[in-house]
Amino acid sequence: MPDIDMDSNDEQEVEQIRISLQLAKGCPDTSLKVPSDPIAVPATTRKKGLSAIVNHLLGRKVVRDKSLSSDRDRDSDDDESDDDDDDDEKLPSLPFDFLVNNKLLRLSIESAARKEGLSLETAVEIQYFPARLAPQSDGESEVLPDWISAMSYSPYEYPGANGNGVLYTASCDGSIRFFHNCDKGDDIGMGSFRQGGVIKAHSGSVKCISSLTLCNNNNAVDIIASGSMDQTLVSHIHHRGKDHNDNNSLALHAVYSGGHNASINSVVIASVNGCTTLVSGDWDGGLCVWKVPSNNSLSSDESNVAPKRKKQKGSSSAAAAVGQVSEISPTSFFRAHKSNISGIVWGHETDTNNNSNGQSSSSTLFTASWDHSIKAWDVESQNEILALNGSKVITSLGRCHNSNVVATGHPDCTVRLWDMRSSSNSNSGSGNVFDGTLRPSHKSWISAVEWSPNDPFVLASSSHDGSVKVW
Repeated sequence: MPDIDMDSNDEQEVEQIRISLQLAKGCPDTSLKVPSDPIAVPATTRKKGLSAIVNHLLGRKVVRDKSLSSDRDRDSDDDESDDDDDDDEKLPSLPFDFLVNNKLLRLSIESAARKEGLSLETAVEIQYFPARLAPQSDGESEVLPDWISAMSYSPYEYPGANGNGVLYTASCDGSIRFFHNCDKGDDIGMGSFRQGGVIKAHSGSVKCISSLTLCNNNNAVDIIASGSMDQTLVSHIHHRGKDHNDNNSLALHAVYSGGHNASINSVVIASVNGCTTLVSGDWDGGLCVWKVPSNNSLSSDESNVAPKRKKQKGSSSAAAAVGQVSEISPTSFFRAHKSNISGIVWGHETDTNNNSNGQSSSSTLFTASWDHSIKAWDVESQNEILALNGSKVITSLGRCHNSNVVATGHPDCTVRLWDMRSSSNSNSGSGNVFDGTLRPSHKSWISAVEWSPNDPFVLASSSHDGSVKVW
């Protein structure tokens, strides 16, 4: 039998498709821009192949997928050694993500274009941007005595700081713990945090926690508000700064009473119109607004000026450290929802008074509830500006840092997006509200949603399925 050239049968013509690569709008690094002239690529090319093409056009190293290499390709490795030497002088390869018709590319180019109904007669426009790599595990943290029910991170980096911020955690055993972030920059791992102090803040499970940093020169103080199933709402202070780098204690700051008669399940503290304001929501749908007492904790004098004083009769170390604390009554209370208030966020104000340290000049408040609704409130007048009624219980609420786009989590394993920008400033109570859904989101009840403090296009969600996802 004569010899048959198997290679000639293997080398079948591969269908080509024309594409035009465009740097995604909003990508700040213009050095990643490549020519937008149409080029022909195999129709079966996927995300990894496109990433290699972009890196090649940028003159960067190209990562080859050796798992797809044939024996013939491996035999030619010696011939490519000169190319490898040249690659050593190039910048490292970057991973990229791609958008086809404003949707992430997770299929081949041809399949994605046909799915979106795009014509293949003209070049398919593909937007690209640097991909976000999945976080790498660097070990587990210390196992805490009980479940962590809520967290709040204070990222403010004050002059003379040894780290990048403080993480406050609330537990079902009624305790509040905090962890110092010892690393600077964005590369934060489990090993970056060093445990500080712990305090028994409540007799019941802590359901919510929120923190605010107030600074002055080289010193800063965090005010940490927490609510519990025991119907108590308190705030603690934590000194930070040049003079308090080794401070590992929380001091009881104020007790907020006379407002709630049910479990307090949501809380937010912020500086609004130059006044530190605390808003809390309970299981019965009640909403309380509190004026946080002023304090001189940024100086050496730790005395507080408050309407009332209450001596604590307990074994709490915080009470012992302060001796007397402020007892605060709500400035207003009203029934905001028919059921549990699961999330509270302040609205975004576009003026310069809104910044990353919690400053806001907006008096608009968004609340979400188990009664399936999201509402916008004018806190000063207590008027309901807008009510959006959904079909599912809302378990969590988060707002984009630079707009009134909000995200909600639900027991049906879904994250939903609501664009409230066209309606939050309207007194008509109606408007064009976009309800976008991230499907599929999780496999179980969604416990929390949180926007990136820096990137308006990045959102994180956590679920009872044991996963945290970044969108």
